[in-house]
Amino acid sequence: MTNLKSLNLKPVYRTGKDDLYNDFYKKSLSVSVSYDRAVGYFSSEILSMSLKGLSKLIRSNGCMRLIIGHPLSNEEFEAVKHGLLLKEVTSNLSSKLEDILCCSNNKHPRLELLSWLIACGKLEIKFALRRAGMYHEKIGIFKDKENNIIVFQGSANETPHGMMASLNAESISVYKSWEEQVFLAYGQEFLDGFERLWLNEEVEIVTLDVPSETYEVISKNAKECSVDFNTVSEFEEEIEARENGLSKHSPFIPTKIGDNIFSIYDHQRAALASWKSNSFKGILKLATGSGKTITSIYGAVKIFEAKKQKQQTLFLIVAVPYVELAIQWIENLRLFGINAHECFDSKNSWAESFENQVNYFNAGVSDFCAVVVVNRTLTSPLFQSLIDTIDNSSLMIIGDECHNHGSKNVNAALPNAYYRMGLSATPFRSDDDEIDSPFPNDAKERLLAYYGDIVATYGLDDAIHDGVLTPYEYHIVPVYLSAEEQEGYEELSSRITKLMLKQQGSGLNQQDRENLTRYCGQRSRLLGSAQNKLKKLEEITASISDEDKSHTLFYAGEGKPYGETAEEDIKVIDQVSKVLNKNGWKTSQFTGDVSRNERKFLMSAFKDKTIDALVAMKVLDEGIDVPACQTAYILASTKNPRQYVQRRGRILRKSENKHLSTIFDFVVLPTNESSASKKLKLSEAERINDFALLAVNKLEIELLIEEHGLSYDFT
Repeated sequence: MTNLKSLNLKPVYRTGKDDLYNDFYKKSLSVSVSYDRAVGYFSSEILSMSLKGLSKLIRSNGCMRLIIGHPLSNEEFEAVKHGLLLKEVTSNLSSKLEDILCCSNNKHPRLELLSWLIACGKLEIKFALRRAGMYHEKIGIFKDKENNIIVFQGSANETPHGMMASLNAESISVYKSWEEQVFLAYGQEFLDGFERLWLNEEVEIVTLDVPSETYEVISKNAKECSVDFNTVSEFEEEIEARENGLSKHSPFIPTKIGDNIFSIYDHQRAALASWKSNSFKGILKLATGSGKTITSIYGAVKIFEAKKQKQQTLFLIVAVPYVELAIQWIENLRLFGINAHECFDSKNSWAESFENQVNYFNAGVSDFCAVVVVNRTLTSPLFQSLIDTIDNSSLMIIGDECHNHGSKNVNAALPNAYYRMGLSATPFRSDDDEIDSPFPNDAKERLLAYYGDIVATYGLDDAIHDGVLTPYEYHIVPVYLSAEEQEGYEELSSRITKLMLKQQGSGLNQQDRENLTRYCGQRSRLLGSAQNKLKKLEEITASISDEDKSHTLFYAGEGKPYGETAEEDIKVIDQVSKVLNKNGWKTSQFTGDVSRNERKFLMSAFKDKTIDALVAMKVLDEGIDVPACQTAYILASTKNPRQYVQRRGRILRKSENKHLSTIFDFVVLPTNESSASKKLKLSEAERINDFALLAVNKLEIELLIEEHGLSYDFT
């Protein structure tokens, strides 16, 4: 039986010496069962010229796949659309195609042939689009019944000018599968490259179906002689992703993450089941470090898989408070095959490409899209206008550190998504949350109205017991207020108490509310910058050996100390850094002002012990992973459980060779027994109790409590 191997094809064909069409193309087509071709230009005339070879390919139940870099002519495009229409409305297609193949006397046989090849499923056409210039490769692949393969590559397009000896001067190289060494060295890459093109997985190239709405727009805008696709921006984001080595894949559940087999924990599976039972709405109150991020991404992928089976789409929005946290989400999403769009930093860095991505999704070109957005960008008019164009049934939002979504401004900007998942170890701000707001109930009501109730809870005690987080030692560092600080604390507490009583009675006007917020902030700043903290810090850190300094965090108070003297006009974080540097510590500040690249460098230096410690304020509170941390000094005293629970969980994250964490808590104590002082002691004792309950040295802490007059019921 005649096959490709029996044709005795040459390794190279050149116009002048060889007849590319008759000696190679026509002969190879006549013995093949499939023909794949990727070229810059195509003309249907080559089909009508090759009826004999085509008829043999089709009678062998073969087919042809064609990728082109220049749009079809108008009449050819209409012929393709006509072929698809024929496929829907006409029966007995194969007999009609047979008639055409046997007769070439029609006025326009090439167009009719093109239509009927499409109608019978014997020809599929796709269009390859590049950001700049055009797709202009020339690759061809013939296969016969015995799976012999010929790959040819060269200058010839799929046109009469490319193949006929009397027209263009062309040349092609031929690689044969039975000549294994040469084929593996040259032909295999072209073979694999065509498949990547066909599956829309090639870097810098987007492959579209012909016909499609997007192709039709491009085709109408293309000039006859000079095609510039640089103005076609719908695919900018996808092309950029591919340049970074990312191929287009649907989201998936990974079998491994790093070197470890991946599977979710029982508490994560239970949390998702509860969320699903609550109509895909609710808050997951999972301990910091227990896998909130992975839980939610796993859930999103499962939602996508279910919707895809129903031929439905999913647009995932992940909203976070900080850029650094957004970057972590981008990296974690990639573990699940999700290349999320980044909506943070300046508008110029994301606006145009994200608009294209939304249009791309709404046009039906993709069935999945993901975006990670910081809350500040989420509230912007441009982002809001784009999200409003997406059908609500396709929208899913994951609100990380969702307690931030209780604020009036951010809450109003949250999309009307069908799927809503809030994540936070401490969803609701407490009555003692003085820094963020003295009116926590308003935020709580807004949060519940949007996300729904807490549907899953997994505490630090559960996480430590299950080995998800490391156990820890807890050490109290008593710090007494100075006489001046005690007086200031009493005065601010008195003002706050009066306003709180007024709120319970006649209510507060706008000025009262502003004053209450200001006084609460000042009192919190006074506690955070207590002078004796620096003295205790200097005393403790001076005696620590160089070997024990690594992987340490210092949490400093925010802003400048409470007071107005010139000596105090230095930020608290700078005062802390000054003490540590004096004691020989190699430290770096990790604040919101640090650039993205510098943060990445600092994290790496912290992990490999190039620096001993990071000094931070609030930026490490929410979501940012610092698993290498083994020791933490908490100098920023707070009565806010949300903050200290977040910080503790951050410190307890698991890491290689990390079996125990250590926490030093600088506890601020008053110098008298006034009503305000008693409340301060009580709030500090509540935090101590919370930390002590799970500490491995609980009995030691109870003795210190008695010693400093902070008796509290630990049962």
